[in-house]
Amino acid sequence: MGEESVDPIKKRHRKKRKNFLSNAKKYAKKGQMGRGTKIPEELYQYFVGILDVIKQGIEDPDERKSLVTNVLERTKGEELNVVGNQLGCRLVELLLPYASPDDFQRYIEVLSPELRRLCSDNFTSHIIETLLRVSCERATEHLQSNDESEEEVPKKKVKLENPSDKYTKEHIDICHEFTVKICKYALNNLEDFVWDQYANHILRSALKCLSGITLLPGEKPKVNLFREAIQDKKGIPPHQTEMKYKVVPDEFKEIAKDFGNRLSAWPQFKDLPYQNITSALLQVLLYAVKNVDKNLTKSLIKKLLNESFAPEDWMATGTDETKDEKIDVDASDTKEEQKLTAGNLPPVFESESAVRLLEAALFVSRKKMYTQIYARCFINRLGQLATMPMLNFTVQRLIDNCNVKEEFEPMFEELSPKFGALLACGNTGVLVALAKACLRIKAKQIQFIQNLEKALNCSDAENQKHFPVQCLKMLPLGTNDNNKDYFINVHGSVVMQTILDFQRPAKPVSGLLELSSEELLYIFSDPKGCHVADALCRGQFVGVKARDKLVWKLKGYYQKLALSQHGSRAFEQIFEASSPEQKVKIMTELSDKSNLLNSTNYGRLIATKLDLNTFKVSQKKWEESRKKIDK
Repeated sequence: MGEESVDPIKKRHRKKRKNFLSNAKKYAKKGQMGRGTKIPEELYQYFVGILDVIKQGIEDPDERKSLVTNVLERTKGEELNVVGNQLGCRLVELLLPYASPDDFQRYIEVLSPELRRLCSDNFTSHIIETLLRVSCERATEHLQSNDESEEEVPKKKVKLENPSDKYTKEHIDICHEFTVKICKYALNNLEDFVWDQYANHILRSALKCLSGITLLPGEKPKVNLFREAIQDKKGIPPHQTEMKYKVVPDEFKEIAKDFGNRLSAWPQFKDLPYQNITSALLQVLLYAVKNVDKNLTKSLIKKLLNESFAPEDWMATGTDETKDEKIDVDASDTKEEQKLTAGNLPPVFESESAVRLLEAALFVSRKKMYTQIYARCFINRLGQLATMPMLNFTVQRLIDNCNVKEEFEPMFEELSPKFGALLACGNTGVLVALAKACLRIKAKQIQFIQNLEKALNCSDAENQKHFPVQCLKMLPLGTNDNNKDYFINVHGSVVMQTILDFQRPAKPVSGLLELSSEELLYIFSDPKGCHVADALCRGQFVGVKARDKLVWKLKGYYQKLALSQHGSRAFEQIFEASSPEQKVKIMTELSDKSNLLNSTNYGRLIATKLDLNTFKVSQKKWEESRKKIDK
C-alpha cells in the first residue's frame, strides 16, 4: 500500500469482475441450477456448454446461425421457464438478436400474454427489453439509408417501396406491431413502471426505440459475446455534442410525445430529478424528444429549470454575487469547506442525479434555453463549480455546448484565474473543454495559451521552452518529478493537440521541436503522446518548415519508432507528411536494418505497408509505385 501512495503513476488495482460463466459452473457443482425458475440439470449443463462455445468466438455467420437455431429450438415449449432462470435468460438475451423470424415470433407470442409479470421481474425484464429493441430494429431497418448523402435523396418514399431483403413484409409488420404494443403498454402503466427498478429500464428502452436513439452521449455499445469482426458503433466520446438518430415512423414519434406530456403533467414532476431511477428516465426522455418535438423539448427544460433546478423562490433568497466575491475554492480546501461553499449554489447542484439531468438539458437545449440555464445556474459560479469533484463535469458540458462567442468569452474570463487551481485539484477536463471551445468558436486562443503557461510556471522567457512537456504532464514546472521517463497525462495530450490546431501555434510547435530526439521518441511512443504527432503533421497552421524540422529531428530514430505499437502509428503520420526526398531518406534508414524491423508485429506491418522489400531491390521502382499511391 505504501508503494502505491508514493508512486502516483501506478494504476489503482481494480476489483476483479465476477465471471458469469464460472459462477454458473459453480452453481451447477453445488446442485443449484442458477437463480430464478428451476430448469432441468441436463438443460442447464447444455446452456453452460453453449455459453462456453460463444465465449470462444463464432465469426462464421452460417455457424452462428446454426447454433442460434439449435439452441432456441431446444427451448421450445419451455420459453417462460427458461427466461425466468438467470442462466437461461442470459443466453436467450444473447441469441434473440440473431434469431430467425419464426423463433423470434414464437417468443413474442409466448411472452406477450405475461407482460405484466415479466416487466417487473429481475430476469425476464431483460428479455422484454431485448425483444423490444430487436423488433424495433427489424421494423425500421428498411427505413434506414446506406447512402451518405441523406439530405439529397427524398428517402422515405424510396425506402417504403423497397423493404428489407433480410425479412419478409409479414415479419416486419409483426415487429412493428409488437414495438407499438410494448411501448403503449409501458405508457399505460407509466405510474407503476416509473418507480419499478426493472420496468423503469423498459420505459427507457421504449423511449430510445420510439425516437430512433442508437447510443446515448457517453454510452458505449454493448459487445455481444459473439465476436463479430466489425463493430461500427463506437459510442459518443466526451466533448462531442451531436447525436445520430435512426429514421423512425411518425407513429413512433407520437407515442414518444405522449410519454413527455404525461410525465410533465405529474404533480411530483419537480421531484423526479432528485432520485437516481427517475432522473435517468428523464435524461433519456430529453434525448428522445430532441428528435421528436422541439417545442416539447423546450417546455420540458423550462419546467425543470423553473420548478427543480433553480426555482424563483430560491433565487429570491440567494445572495450569490456578494458571496461569490469572498469564495475562492482552491485545491487546498478541505471537503468540509467545499460543502460550506456549496450552500450558495442552486438546488440542482446538491444532488448528483439532478446534476446529470442538468447536463442532458444542456446537451439538448437550443440557444435561448441554453442562455437561460447558464444565467440561472452557472453565471458567477463557474470558478467554484469547476474546482469541485462532482460539478466540474457539468462545467465541461456547459462549455462543450456553447457555440456563441458572446457567451463563451465571459465564461473564459471567469475561469481564467482558476487554471492553477484546476491543475492542483486534478480537474483538468475543464481545461480540455476550454481548449476545444477556443478552437471551435475561434476566440481567446492566445489568452488560453498565456493562462496555461502561467499556471504551469512557464511564462518567463527562459522557461517557455518547457511548456510543451509540462502541458503533456499537466504539472507546473518545479513540481517534484525527476523521472526521466515522465508520465503523459491524457488531458495534457488532448490540450496539446488542440493548441497545435490553434491559429497561432508557433510557441508550442517551437517548444516541441526544441526537445531532444530521445524525448520526441518517448512522447511519440506513448499511447497518449503518439496523437501529438497527428496534430503536428496535420495541423492547418503548423508550417512546412516545422514539419521538415520534425522529420530531420527524428533521423536515426525511425527504426525504434516503427518497432513499437504506438510509435509505429506516429511513424505513419510523420512519413505521410514528409516530402518525396525525405521519404527516400527514411526508407534508406529502415532498409539498413530491415531484420530488426521484422522482429515485432508492428515493424512488420510498417515494412509491408511501405513495401520495404521493393525499395531494397530497386529504389526507382519503389518511387514510381509511391507516386501512384500519393496521387
